[in-house]
Amino acid sequence: MESQLRVGVDVGCHAHRVGIADPDGSLLEEFDISHSEAGFREFFRRVEERRSELGFPVAVAMEGYNGYARPLDRLVQEKGYRLFNVNNLKLARFKEVFPGAAKTDPIDARKILELFHLRDQLPMAKDVLQEVLPAPEVNEKLKRLSRRRRQLVTEKLRVLNRLQVDLQAVSPELLAATHDADNLWFLRFLSFRDDLRRLARLRRATIRQIPSVGVKYARIIEEGVRRRGQVLLSRIPTRGTTSQRAATLQRRGRVYHGLS
Repeated sequence: MESQLRVGVDVGCHAHRVGIADPDGSLLEEFDISHSEAGFREFFRRVEERRSELGFPVAVAMEGYNGYARPLDRLVQEKGYRLFNVNNLKLARFKEVFPGAAKTDPIDARKILELFHLRDQLPMAKDVLQEVLPAPEVNEKLKRLSRRRRQLVTEKLRVLNRLQVDLQAVSPELLAATHDADNLWFLRFLSFRDDLRRLARLRRATIRQIPSVGVKYARIIEEGVRRRGQVLLSRIPTRGTTSQRAATLQRRGRVYHGLS
């Protein structure tokens, strides 16, 4: 590995521990930064001072790439520094093979610098620190969208399950009228009024005004949902909970289906 100014970052939730070492592995300084714009400025100020002093290119290794390390990892790459991620799975394997160096403590900035030094001598240590190459902007955008889509799917299922439990408790007929409570027309029907008891009194002309409800679904609502569920709907003691969850699921569903 070429001579580089080595920087190890022990990533935390609100603050990070930073260690800087020369190409021989000697610790030059160690300090803490906050996870904030001011903390990032302090990080680059100190690193640039050492880079100007020694004249070596900079390599930064950190835990938590694309996790708690954001946006520091992105800023490091934008600065032109080489970025390395600590692979925790391979680190655990490394500790098994070399038990003398094993520690139960979380890896810290000094340990990362030690791995930097061993990387030149042991292939296994080299595998622990994996270089993160800059990715095209379109790849980063797709990654963010995919991550957001997974979050939406999880949230959508959670809200749907709670909605079905509520419907089963207050009006099983409503749930039986549709094979899938996730149907957009059914969700719009449930959220058409903030009080579910008012759904039992809807007229056909009013039902047809609900978005996504045509002749077919209006007939299902009028003959199936409204009539069979009328008795239980009129006895609901509380307001809003189920219809609010239906509205929430409806919004989540639109976003989710838009990403599908």
